[in-house]
Amino acid sequence: MTREERRDLALVRLMGRLPVRAVSRLGAILGSLLGRRGHPEAAARTARALASLLPDPAADPSLLEAAQQRLWANIGRVYAEFCVLDRIVREGRVSWANETQLAAVLGDGRPVIAVYVHLGNWETTGIELALRVPDRLAAMADRLPANRVQAEVAASQRARWPATVISVDTMAWRHVLAHLQKPGGILYIAIDEHTGEGVRTPAFGRPDDRQGNLGKIVRLAARSGAIILPIYSERLPGARFRAHCLEPIYPAEREAMDAVQLQERMQRLDALFAPIVLRHLDQWFGLLEYRP
Repeated sequence: MTREERRDLALVRLMGRLPVRAVSRLGAILGSLLGRRGHPEAAARTARALASLLPDPAADPSLLEAAQQRLWANIGRVYAEFCVLDRIVREGRVSWANETQLAAVLGDGRPVIAVYVHLGNWETTGIELALRVPDRLAAMADRLPANRVQAEVAASQRARWPATVISVDTMAWRHVLAHLQKPGGILYIAIDEHTGEGVRTPAFGRPDDRQGNLGKIVRLAARSGAIILPIYSERLPGARFRAHCLEPIYPAEREAMDAVQLQERMQRLDALFAPIVLRHLDQWFGLLEYRP
């Protein structure tokens, strides 16, 4: 084992014995110690990103510093909470802001693309959603990390989902389309994925990325006739979360879509999430790779 893996193994064993709230609080501390201080390049990048997206941080530098502290605390909490995701959901720590709308979409019968951003703790929302529709949900996920302890934690948590996990690779989109063509198929996918050029969505005035998840989601919906359900997670005090589902976007009658329609639908989705991300900027994991 590497030194990092031995450290992570000790932390995982400790967190397995602690209450969820204590695990989350410990994660907040580690977010500052091992995250912000241990990764100065990432800390500098998130500081630049916050400065570019906050309304006027230069007017009061203390606002920028406070936002950075909250951001790194949330990042640390997310990493720590990965060890206890099943307990977070089992203990009823995830609630939905609009149950009626969610139930209507899930019961519609058409395929659904549940689109989310990396806010709050998006993993808890995915698990909670999967439990509502057992074996109907497929979640897009990054490949397991090289760190063997982190990979084991991730694999064990994913195994608890009553869902299919599709790893991002060259065949992923073919598997995704096949899943959406099944009766009642649901896809859980991030709109703010990390690419080699950083996080491109929301655009915040930058050019739209047609080759990223945003464009793929729009094209998948047109091809499969899926309802697009925008959702996001909001962190509340005490390791609790509120999941929000926004107004669903129902498929158009015509399946064919030209470049202008693609652009319009991409901008519509982007415009839905941009103000939400700005409102919860200190909970947005995407700031780690955001480049103005």
